[in-house]
Amino acid sequence: MTAALLAACTDPRLNAGLSLGGDGLRVSPSISAGLGGGRIAYAPP
Repeated sequence: MTAALLAACTDPRLNAGLSLGGDGLRVSPSISAGLGGGRIAYAPP
């Protein structure tokens, strides 16, 4: 049961954000994961 709970807390998610600017529509992917109540997010430049 502990392993399932740990997996639920550290489950990474892949998100895609859409932004509309002067240069057109941009899709920015990001990966976020929760770890012990905190949140870690990474978005490539």
